[in-house]
Amino acid sequence: MIIRPFNAVFFAVMALAAALALGLKHFAQTHSRGQSRALLTAICACNVVFFFIYKGFLSVDPEFLAVSGQEKFNWFSELPLQLCNINMFLIPIGVLTHRKSVMGFSFYVAPLGAMMAMLFPESAFTGYSLLLPRILGFYGTHALLVACGLSLAGMDFYQPSMKEAPRVLGVYVTLTLAAHALNMILRATVCPEANYFYTYGADISVLNLFWRMIPHPLLYELPAPLLLLGYMALVQMLRSGLSRAAQRREARA
Repeated sequence: MIIRPFNAVFFAVMALAAALALGLKHFAQTHSRGQSRALLTAICACNVVFFFIYKGFLSVDPEFLAVSGQEKFNWFSELPLQLCNINMFLIPIGVLTHRKSVMGFSFYVAPLGAMMAMLFPESAFTGYSLLLPRILGFYGTHALLVACGLSLAGMDFYQPSMKEAPRVLGVYVTLTLAAHALNMILRATVCPEANYFYTYGADISVLNLFWRMIPHPLLYELPAPLLLLGYMALVQMLRSGLSRAAQRREARA
């Protein structure tokens, strides 16, 4: 049951996430919109609880502290406020308030951020048994984020459109500024290593590239909205292509 990127256990976890997304899509097709909204909200709420249980195990895991090089666990650096897991809250907020900009952000960012975390995990989260509490928690919470983010479109709460791009980017910029403000407050008080939304840098190749170009906290992420815009356009192209292919199959049938 050892899990690492691209091995059999990893693909099994991805298959479960895809199966959940398809199951939620089928549920939405056979139940009312209110029931679909309640189910997706409940799953996100359960994921929040699961997240804190997982972090609870992490806080008393000596192997995690040793591998990650931390002297002690600090809850203020482990809150669900990172780029992907903040969507545990944003998905139900968007669904319940019908805010397309919030749902658009979650549709694009939740699956992408969660997949990036699982494809490029920190050393404490790769090469171990999936059944370890910290490993099960890490992959479980991120896999649920992938399924819930995709389900915004699958359950017909949000239909991707490039017309929504300015508002989606507006949500991203607003959240990034808020995260940086929080980082500054936490770094000056209870958590010197606070780095939500990676505004102080991260050991990720593309962010390292940005830092070499603009070696300043927060400002180094200026190219990121352009990448997000390109990713949105790519997703829209893929969806349009799949839709046309489905229409051709129906016409032939």
